[in-house]
Amino acid sequence: MLNKIAGFRQVLMISVILFINIDLLSARPPYKHFTDFCHIGERVPGTSGHEKAGDYIIGKISNPEVDSFYTHGAWFYNIYKRFPGDNSRIGIAAHWDSDIDCPGANDGGSGVAVLLSLIDTLSLNPPPMSVDIIFFDGEDVDKAALLGSNHFASKCVDHYSFILVLDMIGDKDLQIFQEGHSVQFFPDLVDSIWRIGMDIAPAVFIPAIKYYIIDDHYSLIKYGIRAIDVIDFDYPYWDSEDDTFDKCSKESLETMYRFLLRIVYPEYIY
Repeated sequence: MLNKIAGFRQVLMISVILFINIDLLSARPPYKHFTDFCHIGERVPGTSGHEKAGDYIIGKISNPEVDSFYTHGAWFYNIYKRFPGDNSRIGIAAHWDSDIDCPGANDGGSGVAVLLSLIDTLSLNPPPMSVDIIFFDGEDVDKAALLGSNHFASKCVDHYSFILVLDMIGDKDLQIFQEGHSVQFFPDLVDSIWRIGMDIAPAVFIPAIKYYIIDDHYSLIKYGIRAIDVIDFDYPYWDSEDDTFDKCSKESLETMYRFLLRIVYPEYIY
């Protein structure tokens, strides 16, 4: 464990003198992906909305990988985009399905939008480290069956320095506390990530535990993968028909996009 932590710290301490010309103007803004994705509506597995949403994600990615599996009476699809690099491999993930009778704008849609913009940027500017972008399916089945992340973790053979799981990151009143299970298992990793977040948005990233949440990171932890949750759980429209795109903000999505840039590009990392 100490060697893994030391390796992560080494990644974080790469010199800020290096510069990559990140062509942000050519990347599609997160809010554009967000509004388009939300227009699909509910994304309940086994429905036409779920099929359209999967097609949307796949259609926005060059050479995606799709891992399909059948369970709970429906087909599910984990979608990946992998970027090779010279340093440690990291993963950044979000789920893309939604619950029944829930449009899932913030709960799923916000993470998808930010990851698609990140893919746009990574495609234009290859990252120095290996980065896997992961779209999990089946998180919201039975309120938190975590089907996609369990499927991924059970067959994972890659070594990840860590995986960040993003969920509900588009709230207009964005405040992200540290998640309890993440701190319990990987306190140093959480502290390192929150330091980056607080540099980007000190009013958003709160260095204190407020909730213990069963989310996709929990599946990964059970299989020995270093994973933490980045989630704003103080969202009154969670799992309701009112979780619509108007409850989220362009500013919150942009904040989280810039946060991820600090993770994947060394010149942004302290």
